[in-house]
Amino acid sequence: MNRVRIPAIALGALALSLSGAAFGAGQGAKHYRPGAAEVARTQKDFGGGAGEFRFVVIGDRTGKHRPGVFEGAMEKVERLRPDFVINIGDLIEGNTEDLAQLDTEWKEVGAAIDRLSVPFFYVPGNHDLTNEVQRTEWPKRLGADYYSFTYKNALFLVLNTEDPPQPKIARMKLFEQYGGEAMKTVFESLQGDPAKAEALFASDPKLAELAAKIRGSENVAFSVDQVKMVRDALAKNPKVRWTFVLMHRPAWKVDSPAFREIEHMLKERPHTVLAGHFHKYAYEARGGTDYIQLGTTGGIPGGVVDDSAAVDHVMWVSVAEGAPRVSNLKLDGLFGKQGPAAIVRPD
Repeated sequence: MNRVRIPAIALGALALSLSGAAFGAGQGAKHYRPGAAEVARTQKDFGGGAGEFRFVVIGDRTGKHRPGVFEGAMEKVERLRPDFVINIGDLIEGNTEDLAQLDTEWKEVGAAIDRLSVPFFYVPGNHDLTNEVQRTEWPKRLGADYYSFTYKNALFLVLNTEDPPQPKIARMKLFEQYGGEAMKTVFESLQGDPAKAEALFASDPKLAELAAKIRGSENVAFSVDQVKMVRDALAKNPKVRWTFVLMHRPAWKVDSPAFREIEHMLKERPHTVLAGHFHKYAYEARGGTDYIQLGTTGGIPGGVVDDSAAVDHVMWVSVAEGAPRVSNLKLDGLFGKQGPAAIVRPD
């Protein structure tokens, strides 16, 4: 029997989850023309329907970013050809009021993003909006720092957790004062089980003191106008099939009355919440809703050494019928047709 050999895309086991539709499978069965009645295939519907789409979410780039990682990710994403790309903040190192330095940093990341032939949506992070100078630069260069849009009857809410910017923490001073082991313990506890964290801090006043200082800088801020934007967007789009909420800091991990109000507005509709900031992947289901904290796409890895959740990746989201399907592609798991040792460049 003659067999048709299909060239590998070299995405490993993840190729099945991508289902081929992202690579131009067409708009369903109307484009299918079998050459003979006995074509050997299953009778499932074709992917790529008119209402289907795929998008990519990019993790943190900064916090002592590693040169070339983000750039390589943009090249790999371009080969996947999603409908669009969106990030969850922290594209530049920031933390400066020097306009020349900010210009250099934005041009650097912009050059990498320009490798994409599909739209890229910006979400602000704490490195992007550290101070009032950076807040002024953002709209000049990019546009609104919180907004909404719809695409194929799905609603996207882009939130700004730095509205206004939160106090900057002098982590090096805390490192010198409390030591690296205490810093690691507190950060891991704050990202873990809340009950266990509180029990630990109750048993160790020094760790509790350090945790209070860190928490003071890890809060989120949503202005009254931003909450109104969410309310208006939801009112204008009451019957979308899904709502995606993107932000930088995972607001569900802190005590934020404004975010609780946003969650209350969302509770009657199916939605997914995505964030980053802590440089390691984490998932939790809250009231039947997926809350996902992405890892990095070039930023310094978080967590402990060999922590499998501290990974460079991009998130692939497929939207068709029912709930969105989420797959995470490790950057070191993608390679081009030349093989794993070749330098990947878009065709």
